[in-house]
Amino acid sequence: MSFNFIPVTLDDETNADELPIFYELARDLDTLEILVKNGEFYTVSKNEALKIWILKALHKQTSRYEYRAYSNNYGNEILKLFGRHLKDSLLKSELKRYIEEALFVNPYIKKIENYTFLKEGSKVTLTFTVTSIYGEFEQTIQI
Repeated sequence: MSFNFIPVTLDDETNADELPIFYELARDLDTLEILVKNGEFYTVSKNEALKIWILKALHKQTSRYEYRAYSNNYGNEILKLFGRHLKDSLLKSELKRYIEEALFVNPYIKKIENYTFLKEGSKVTLTFTVTSIYGEFEQTIQI
């Protein structure tokens, strides 16, 4: 759960069956608050768990290198873009790069594609398709 993966080396010979099933505490996808069922925390697995992990890894408070409790591979550097006046094309390119750097440390994620960007004032909404070892799903984040 919640990152700091045990180092896993994936190569062309690595089989998805060798990875344990990915679990994460169930969270509200809008607020990231931990969900409770019958008075207890519960977990979700596979792509549902990856959706939560992605939201946490790309959250504005999960800056890479900021918290010593996390590996230097965990988190993102998206905050570097705030306060800078970038052309939309450069902003899209940098966001895509930072997203991929943050997410490809997860051995369960195989591909990220089909980015769509919607900029409204200072808010950017990104939607992209994630291909994991469990299949594909759409992910949306707001920055």
